[in-house]
Amino acid sequence: MAHNVPWPPLGGGLVRQAQIVETLASVTDLDLLVVHDQRRTEMVVPPSVPALRSKSVQYPRVSSQIRWRLEWAVRRGLPLEIVMARADAAPRRALQDWAGPPYDVVWFATPDLFEWMGRPRLGPTVVDLMDLEDIKAQLRAELLAEQLRSQGARRSVRTLFAHYQTRVNGSDWGRFQHSVAAQVDRVVVPSALDAARSGLPNVTVIPNSYPRPERPVGNPATARPPTLLFQGSFGYPPNIDGAEWLAAAIAPRVRAAVPGTEVRLVGRPATTVTRLHQPGVLTVVGPVPSMEDELARASVAVVPIRYGGGTRVKILESFAHRVPVVSTSLGAEGLDVEDGVHLLVADDPEQFAAATVRLLQDGGLRARLTEAAEARYLERYDGRLADEGVRRLVEGLAEVSTRS
Repeated sequence: MAHNVPWPPLGGGLVRQAQIVETLASVTDLDLLVVHDQRRTEMVVPPSVPALRSKSVQYPRVSSQIRWRLEWAVRRGLPLEIVMARADAAPRRALQDWAGPPYDVVWFATPDLFEWMGRPRLGPTVVDLMDLEDIKAQLRAELLAEQLRSQGARRSVRTLFAHYQTRVNGSDWGRFQHSVAAQVDRVVVPSALDAARSGLPNVTVIPNSYPRPERPVGNPATARPPTLLFQGSFGYPPNIDGAEWLAAAIAPRVRAAVPGTEVRLVGRPATTVTRLHQPGVLTVVGPVPSMEDELARASVAVVPIRYGGGTRVKILESFAHRVPVVSTSLGAEGLDVEDGVHLLVADDPEQFAAATVRLLQDGGLRARLTEAAEARYLERYDGRLADEGVRRLVEGLAEVSTRS
């Protein structure tokens, strides 16, 4: 079961889901259920996914903010994001009416889906924890705590409440993830780091990957005109935070050293991100049908992520297309990469800007990094490697199911 329509696979979560769905379809007969947002009116399954049956269902309706926040406060234990949509039983009923169990394996793309669908037992079950939401909340709480310290006596009530809510919700996510894991056969995560952090006994690592392009479109030999690319879903809070931090604290420093540098934010934007648009300085591009044109024009791909979970497919995509990367430590976390060898890593705005300027001005450095990054991608993160892990897991679970 997919969480949003995976095609076209624009954004890390959709790339991961598309890869897994396509692998499942190559292993066995497939029934595909996709739960999607209101903006998608149709689902087109590509020829690479020969599903026996497919169906799309809209997300659960979200209760009013006051209602679901009060419910969350009263009914401790479920995360806020789950409570706000759990009351709508329409997707659950759609699954009950459509599914044809028993299945050899049932794969849920997120724990949210597993909960929304009523935690069904239709066969041996896998739930993908592509992000550890408790870790994400912990990191966001630390960021909010820094903001509170910097505000001093002028602390805003909104920031205080956000800090408290984030801490409590992070604890709820930790309990929820353990509860889900206890009811399924396997949970999967994208890195060994996440496996260790999860504390779950039935965890398997299925690394994020990126399908090998027919040809890389990046051109590390030139940085003109100087263009910084930050891609992702800009309705996703860690990307919103990264975009705002990039616009306010990093890009002005880069432009002071390399006049004429343009920042391009590529992906569906929230209103707060749309407001960052300044033609010729910071362009909010919005969603695009394919990332290749944007990667081709990018001098440097930047990943200014200060909190989040999982591993960044956007880094792997840049590696595959030979676009040099500057990232925070957290942005590169969970990937087998080394600062100064495969990319540059910096965590404060001055150092991040300085690393970006180095790449814009040093063609030899760009060439060395992209050469090593492409080699690391081909060695560890080519999509075919993730295919093997999915196949082994599915075949193992199906064999156990057949024996029982």
